[in-house]
Order: sequence, then C-alpha cells, then structure tokens
Amino acid sequence: MRDKLAGLEFWPQALNYQVDDIEFFEQSYENRPETPFPSHGNQGAKGLPLLDSLFDMSLLLYSAGAPMKEVVAPGLRAVAQHFPEIVSNFGTMMPNGIARLGYDTYLRDMSFLVLARAKPPEAEAFFRTLDQFDLQMDGYGGYDLIWAAYRRHFGLPEVSVTSEVHWPEAYQNLWLAIAPSEPDFTRPHHLKKFLDGWYDEMASELAAQTTRGDNLGENSTYVGYWCLEAAAASVAFGIDDRDFRDHPYYPSEWADWARR
Repeated sequence: MRDKLAGLEFWPQALNYQVDDIEFFEQSYENRPETPFPSHGNQGAKGLPLLDSLFDMSLLLYSAGAPMKEVVAPGLRAVAQHFPEIVSNFGTMMPNGIARLGYDTYLRDMSFLVLARAKPPEAEAFFRTLDQFDLQMDGYGGYDLIWAAYRRHFGLPEVSVTSEVHWPEAYQNLWLAIAPSEPDFTRPHHLKKFLDGWYDEMASELAAQTTRGDNLGENSTYVGYWCLEAAAASVAFGIDDRDFRDHPYYPSEWADWARR
C-alpha cells in the first residue's frame, strides 16, 4: 500500500466497486441513451461518469500499491482517448453536449499526461479537445501561464496567454515553481509551499477528489489524496523533490517512475 490512511482491507473492496462502476458506465455510454446521462449535477454530461471512473481507478491502483504500468493505463485512456471521443460524439454545446469542466480538473489531466509518460499524439489529442471549448467563459480567460507551460512541455504550438494564473489562491505557488524567470534554487521551496496548501484549497472547493475520505466504510469512494500537480511539475520542469518526498500527498514513487 502506498496510501497510509485507509487500511489494508479497504483497497480490495474499493477496487471491486470501481471495476463495477466502470463496467456499468461503459455499458451506459455504449448504449448512448436518448436521455442524457447525468454527471456532476449536469444533465447534459454524457460520458463523464466513465471519464471520472477511469481516472479514479488510476488513483485507487496507485494507493493500493499496484505496478505503475497498471496504475497509469485507465487514467491515460480517460484523458487521451475517452475525453476526445465524447467531445467528438456529443460536442461542447449544452444541453446536449458535454459540460465544460473546471480549471482544476483540466490541470489535473495535464499533470496526469506528464506522469503517464504520454506520447506527443496523446497529449495533442487532449489539448485539441480542450481547445474546442469556449475557454473565455466564466472567468477562465483562455489559457493561463500554467496551461501554456504544459503545452510547451509537450512540444505543442504556442497559444495566446490571456491571463496570468486563473486560480491564484490555489496555484500561484505552482506557477512560481515552474516560471522561467525564477531561479532554480527557489523552485523546490515554491513547489513545497503549493503542496502544503493543496489539500485545503481543493477540499474547500470540493475539487480533485480530496473530500472523500471522511468515511472509509463500505460505501466510501475514497481514492487517496495525491497531488498529481506537484509531482508532474517536478518531473516536467526538473524540480528537485528531496525536500518533500515524504509529504503525505506527494506520490513520490509515481514521480520516480515518470522520470524514468
């Protein structure tokens, strides 16, 4: 086990439930019912339950101690294959298209691509799909500095940056850790500061699967509290993680695997 919060008996049960969910959502998605399948309270978000379940399966597998190739497979399928597919099938215009997701979700997907050692076509498929949404809506302001930095990491064409950091309360320290203008010796400090505040920011906004561990009974959907964003930044931008490798939210083994 890599997760120390849940007991040994929790993970087989949680993994079995997750397999059942994925099978159910796959069948529902393949049938493509005439009435939209709800997710995140949005009545038009067809295909998103499967997307969420596949991503969560990767986090569960990491928490439970599975080999890394098994860990990354379902999440990579979600981000690089299923996300582009559902947008292609249903479009982005509500109420019949899929919902535009939150900034934290998209950044988490970008981080996963790094940690899964995604190939350039897989990264391109994700960003090409993201660009189909109206990213100026609801205060997004298009690409911010962090999203643009991940595009560059994958060798994709430059885009216009129309805002600095979309959610500075949560992500300003992450940007300082990867900003080209920052000296290298300050990067680990900024990344550790981001990591220290990550859980409180995400839990306060009910984001990034960080509020599910309160009840670890048989109905819990807890998948582990892993800050993929910190690990991906360390890997993608060459930041020394020695000062925070033992942080309870830092997936150090995953970062090591991605570096290799």
